[in-house]
Amino acid sequence: MEQHDSASGAGAAEAADRIRAYARGIFEATAAAYSLMDPEYVILAVNPAFVDLVGISATDLVGHQAFEVFTENPSQAEQGPARVMRESLERVKRTGQRDSLLLHRFDIPDPARPGAFLERYWSPVNSPVLDDEGTVVALLQEVHDVTEHREDLVRLLAYLGADPDASDADRKQRFTEYSAATMVTSGLYRSARKEVEQLQEAMSSRAGIEQAKGILMAQHHCTSAEAFLRLEKMSNDAHVKLKDVAAAIIYQVTAPHRGE
Repeated sequence: MEQHDSASGAGAAEAADRIRAYARGIFEATAAAYSLMDPEYVILAVNPAFVDLVGISATDLVGHQAFEVFTENPSQAEQGPARVMRESLERVKRTGQRDSLLLHRFDIPDPARPGAFLERYWSPVNSPVLDDEGTVVALLQEVHDVTEHREDLVRLLAYLGADPDASDADRKQRFTEYSAATMVTSGLYRSARKEVEQLQEAMSSRAGIEQAKGILMAQHHCTSAEAFLRLEKMSNDAHVKLKDVAAAIIYQVTAPHRGE
């Protein structure tokens, strides 16, 4: 009986270890930016997305008090962004409930310029991590950089605030849903625009290469394939992109001759 209990206990411990490993893997792999803090706001862990977002290494974050790492921009003193964030975290500790700040300006130190700050707008969500007894033992912060969408989100907040029948919880829920749609739409637009620009560049490069091939065919009385091989050789020998070699050939032929 004791051996069976011991085996069961070992199995439960192994299962718990696996769950913790899975949770850690999810925390590390997710594209959302997360920071885990103890109740005194000392940073316990950050995921790679958080490091990329704030531009500060994990070594300089973990083990440090969050409000000492993320000091206030003096120009924001009247707005008290650190105080507002601390109040949100205090509400989470007091109630054991998630708290959202929706749109919160909190400038961050500029890694490239000591003493300077980068203007940033965030949509932070602070959540409790509870033990088996329901006590808050840690605070999980998820942050989204919404600086590019600030104007749209300000208008959205004004629109939601104008509804006298909406509760605060309802406004937060609707803001979360609408802002997510806004950012997705904006992201799709930027992605489509980038693809169009890349396509236009590719078409322009191809046209230049074809024109350069025609010039080489006329100069060397060779075929299209042979002209392309000449282009490739010049590109490789000079370590220059094919389209730039083509542009140079076209320039030599079409540019006005000196002394004319």
